[in-house]
Amino acid sequence: MMDIIKKYHIYFWVILIIALLIYDNHTRNLYSRFYKTDGVCTSGTIKEIEGYGRGTGYVFVYTFSVNNKTYDSKTDTGSLNFNDARKLKGKDFLVVYLKSNVHVNRMYVSIPSSQKVGQTGYKNFLTENPKMKNKLEAIPNPGWFWENYF
Repeated sequence: MMDIIKKYHIYFWVILIIALLIYDNHTRNLYSRFYKTDGVCTSGTIKEIEGYGRGTGYVFVYTFSVNNKTYDSKTDTGSLNFNDARKLKGKDFLVVYLKSNVHVNRMYVSIPSSQKVGQTGYKNFLTENPKMKNKLEAIPNPGWFWENYF
């Protein structure tokens, strides 16, 4: 039995990594398909900026509340350099999450949320702020899906 495990363990790891990448791609596509119909807007606060890789990129770590429960999540800083991103720490921005899965969410750093946005539907928010449509169409890159769950 041990010989079989030793012989085929590499296949187990390859299959596991491929499955994780497929699931991550699925959650990314889930947001882009359903944020217009299933999206809810709220306000989130940037807690910190974390680097990844060899200092090649940064993500915003942010929190937002839904029904008195606080969630942490990450999103890419995009084209902002580290110094500009660091200036945004502690500020509030728009967060859009899916009603069906709060862990599938994005922070829109291009849309400041000076007043606390209640948990309003995406369509209601767009009706109240028609100039935001182009900014909301540019979906920010998320972190990896498991960063939002664990």
